[in-house]
Amino acid sequence: MSKKNILIGILIFFALMVFINQDYFFNDLPNKIFGAHHYKKETMRIVLNTPATNLSEYSLNLNNLIRTANIYEGLVAFDRNLRIIPALAVSWGNIDKTTWEFKLRKNVIFHDSSHFDANSVITSFENIKKSGSSQAKSLISTIKEIKVINDYEIRIITNEPDPLILSKLTKFYISKPNHVGTASYVYTDWKKGDSLSLTAFPNYWGKQPNYLNVEYKVIKSKQQRQKDFEAGLIDILVAVPRDQALILPKEQVKTSYSLEVNFLMLKLDDPLLSDIKTREAILSAFNPEKIEEIGNFFVRQVSQFVAPGVYGYNPNISLYKFSEENRTKNLFGQQRKKISLDFLSTYKTLADYLAKQLLDAGFLVSSNAISPEKLLNNIKENKSQMFIIGWQAEDGDAGDFLDAFIYSKGEFNNGRYKNAFVDKLIEKSRQELNPSIRLKTLQQIMKLVDKDLIGVPLFESSRLYAVKKGLSWEPRLDGLVLATDVK
Repeated sequence: MSKKNILIGILIFFALMVFINQDYFFNDLPNKIFGAHHYKKETMRIVLNTPATNLSEYSLNLNNLIRTANIYEGLVAFDRNLRIIPALAVSWGNIDKTTWEFKLRKNVIFHDSSHFDANSVITSFENIKKSGSSQAKSLISTIKEIKVINDYEIRIITNEPDPLILSKLTKFYISKPNHVGTASYVYTDWKKGDSLSLTAFPNYWGKQPNYLNVEYKVIKSKQQRQKDFEAGLIDILVAVPRDQALILPKEQVKTSYSLEVNFLMLKLDDPLLSDIKTREAILSAFNPEKIEEIGNFFVRQVSQFVAPGVYGYNPNISLYKFSEENRTKNLFGQQRKKISLDFLSTYKTLADYLAKQLLDAGFLVSSNAISPEKLLNNIKENKSQMFIIGWQAEDGDAGDFLDAFIYSKGEFNNGRYKNAFVDKLIEKSRQELNPSIRLKTLQQIMKLVDKDLIGVPLFESSRLYAVKKGLSWEPRLDGLVLATDVK
């Protein structure tokens, strides 16, 4: 063949590209021209210490999602830094305050070889209303109706403006019965309590993963997990205990802050704690460096009740300062003010430290290690003078925390803290669709709450992982461990 013929052939090839569907060009054509994807032959092994309770698309606890997020997809997704990105929808926008329009991705195939379209969304919506868990149903609780405009365009109509609708839709999975989704891996086998086996889906619309086969394995014994990891039998070890992380090679330990803030909350309607001077004294009695030491330095001090990275975090709030003088000068003389501290047994070392500091400052502390059920009940009924608890912003937004702990009618407030102006701001934030205005509103609330000294933000906890040498993987803020992310 002459150089002239080769050149003409190339020109014809690129001319034809103009008439080829763009999705086909970027997703399907490269495989047809250059050959199928070459997967790594070995099975990737991801080990956890807790088994999945089920593999339902409606089960939204993190332990299950770590597995199922490889199988199912929503209209949109979070990236590793909790930014909303396209998934089964390629674009979206508001027509008005209660109407969202979504353009759906074409050429998407379910694991059973059927095609995804607008009716797939409607079917999943109806299924979740009939069969979904209470947590899953809450995701769609503000959705009044989903209308089909055409095969690849829908409109979601909400009962009221919902600024968190996109975050909720990341976990509204479009699926079919028997664990059929559209994501990069196909369910192949599940031994309940032991392991889940997945295989790469060759017709996945997006980028193919590097590993053909993946196993999510449960090993409950800490000693066995370490032994297998050191023997090179584990690629990613999830939920590494802090004491174990200290003895593993530093270069193989990955740390990701969890967006969970642990705090000491105060009963502001209590005669003793209603005095802001008393609250100021309590705030200054705890040494953040000592708290980080108690957490083996896998925790960090925070300035407020939501962590950096959460939408609504206010960077202008300062970290609280420890005062050795306040701790040692016996603030209340010989009165020895009595105060109770409720906590879970997992917080015992921390609670002992807080109680000691309060004792030195002039309080007579009654420490109570109680069950999770009793703690939540005490909080809901406003019985605890002081309590230690953690709150995780799973959707990366401060709204849920404010609704639960700060709003005067919140589930975990029940009149403990009342501020009519803050209530109005929270109500405003629930319906504000303008991101910049809503962010300013949330940050204003966080500043007012900080000024009112309703409690003490103690630390942000972290998630610890161990990664096999030679493997490239970084943790995500949402805690998911997706096989597609491993290189």
